[in-house]
Amino acid sequence: MKKITVILSTLLISGSMIFAGDFKPELHTTPSVRQQGYGGFYTTDVEGFYSMYSNPASLGRRRAHSLFPGLDVHVGGPLKDIPEIISGVSNMDTDKLTKVISDNNGLKLDVDVQPLLSFGHTSSWGFGWGFTTQAFMNATVPGMALADIQGGAEAVLTLGFALPLINSDNFLLSVGATAKGFGQGATAYNGNLVTFISKMKDDPTGLPLYLSAGFTFDAGVYLSICNTINVGVVYNNPFSMAWVAKGTIGKPSYDFKDVTKLDQQLSAGVSYNVPVAWTNGVITSFRIMGDYRNIFGMFQKGSRNPWLELSCGTEIVFGNICSLRFGMQEMLPACGLGFKLGTFNIDMAVYGKELGLEPGSSPVMNGSVFVGFTY
Repeated sequence: MKKITVILSTLLISGSMIFAGDFKPELHTTPSVRQQGYGGFYTTDVEGFYSMYSNPASLGRRRAHSLFPGLDVHVGGPLKDIPEIISGVSNMDTDKLTKVISDNNGLKLDVDVQPLLSFGHTSSWGFGWGFTTQAFMNATVPGMALADIQGGAEAVLTLGFALPLINSDNFLLSVGATAKGFGQGATAYNGNLVTFISKMKDDPTGLPLYLSAGFTFDAGVYLSICNTINVGVVYNNPFSMAWVAKGTIGKPSYDFKDVTKLDQQLSAGVSYNVPVAWTNGVITSFRIMGDYRNIFGMFQKGSRNPWLELSCGTEIVFGNICSLRFGMQEMLPACGLGFKLGTFNIDMAVYGKELGLEPGSSPVMNGSVFVGFTY
C-alpha cells in the first residue's frame, strides 16, 4: 500500500522541464477544451469564464460567467497506441514497448488532467477569480536506452480585475490585470526506460522532488469597435517570483532558498465578429480570430521558428447549442465540437502540438474532452 501511495504521489506532483539538473518552474494552465478546438488562447477571445486567462481586460465587458467542477482531459501522442503503451508498461513487456517506439520513430506522450477541483466566477462589475488544479505527465522516449519523463500537478489561485476606460454602444476600451499565486512540485527521470519502470514499481522514493511556490501577474488591453472588430494585447509574467526547494520523493526538502522568475511573453491579436442577423437565429455567433503569441521570441537567440507562434481560428455557434471550431496553432490543424444544454457542456477537440523548434520537426496529435457545468 505504501508503494502504491508513493507512485500515485509521484504522478500527481506538479512539474516543469528539467534541464541537466537545473529546475525552473512554469505554470501549466492550459486553454479550455473549447479553446483548443480553434487553436488555444486568443487575446480577443472574451466569451466564457476562461476569457479571464486569455486576456484579463476581458473582465471589462462586465459579463458574469461561472465554472463549476468538471472533468477536463488532454492526451497527446500516438493516441491509437496508448492501450499498447499502458499494457507494455504495466507488464514490463519490452518487446511491445520497443515496437511502439520504433513504429513512431520515438515516443512522445503528453497527458494533462484537470480534476474536479477547478472552479471560479467572473462578475458583472469587472472582478473575477478562479481556482484551478492540474495533474500531468509527459515523456520523450527516442529509444529504450533513453527516456526523459516528468510527472506533476499544480494548484493556482487567480484574482482579476478590469476597468473599461471607454464603454459605449459602439466602442469599448478596457484594461485589466490578474494576479496568480501557485504551488507546485516536480519530479523527473532521465535514463533507461526499463530501469525507470522497474524503479517505479520497486522503490520510486529516490526520484528528485522539486517543491515550488510563487506569484505572477498578467496584464491586458482589449479594444472593440462596433462589437465587430476587436484588438487585444496581453503581457504575461511582467513581474514574477518563485521559490524552489529540492529534495527526493522519500525525503522532501522545504528549504525554499532558490529564487527564480517565470518566462515573460507578449501576445497580440485581432478578431472579426461576422454579422449573423441574416441567418434568423440559426447561427448565433461566428468569430474569426488571429494571434501572434510570443513577440519577444523574435528577438531572442535560440527561440522557436517565428511561424510557430502564429495562430488563427474560428468558432460557429448554431442556436446557442452546437458549436463547430476550426483553427491552426504551431502550424498544425485544430478542430472541435461542443454541445451546450443549459449549463451542462460537452466539448471535444483534436489539435496538433509542435514539440520541436521548427515546423514539422516533432509534431504530436492531441485529443481533449471536457464534461462539466458552466454558464
